[in-house]
Amino acid sequence: MNDTNTAAMGASPVRPTLLTVICILSFIAGAWGIYKGIQSLTTDQTAVIAEAQQKMEEARAQLGDQASGMAGRMMDSAMAITQKAADNAKPIGISDIILSLISLFGVWQMWNLRKSGFWLYLLAAIGGLIVPMVFLGGGLMALLGAGFMGLISLIFIILYAVNLKYMQ
Repeated sequence: MNDTNTAAMGASPVRPTLLTVICILSFIAGAWGIYKGIQSLTTDQTAVIAEAQQKMEEARAQLGDQASGMAGRMMDSAMAITQKAADNAKPIGISDIILSLISLFGVWQMWNLRKSGFWLYLLAAIGGLIVPMVFLGGGLMALLGAGFMGLISLIFIILYAVNLKYMQ
């Protein structure tokens, strides 16, 4: 028999290799999300803003006249997002932790071949795209970041959806 049905007659279903790999990657991402949420809750945001402003001024000095064009607008957008992220660090951190826990629980269920985990994972992935927009707004850098994260989330959602047929 193949590895997606049963290892032996009467044995429980075996998790497909692709599902195992994406679950492990998702466990790592969920743990990272919890770490980042805790870090957001415990980091001195005043220091973060001061460091970002210093780096921005250094970058502007290196760019010289070019800092007034597109590069300058991108730096301004990045600085605005950094300020909004610092202002909203606690709710963003709490949201990151909650969404990561929901995601991890969903992945754990999929690891154990339960379809209900897919829906929890999907909920957490959508929440992970909405929360930054709520707290950071729709600036250029926020949209680029959300687009990148959305692409990664979409890839994982598709990979999990392909494996739904192996789940109960």
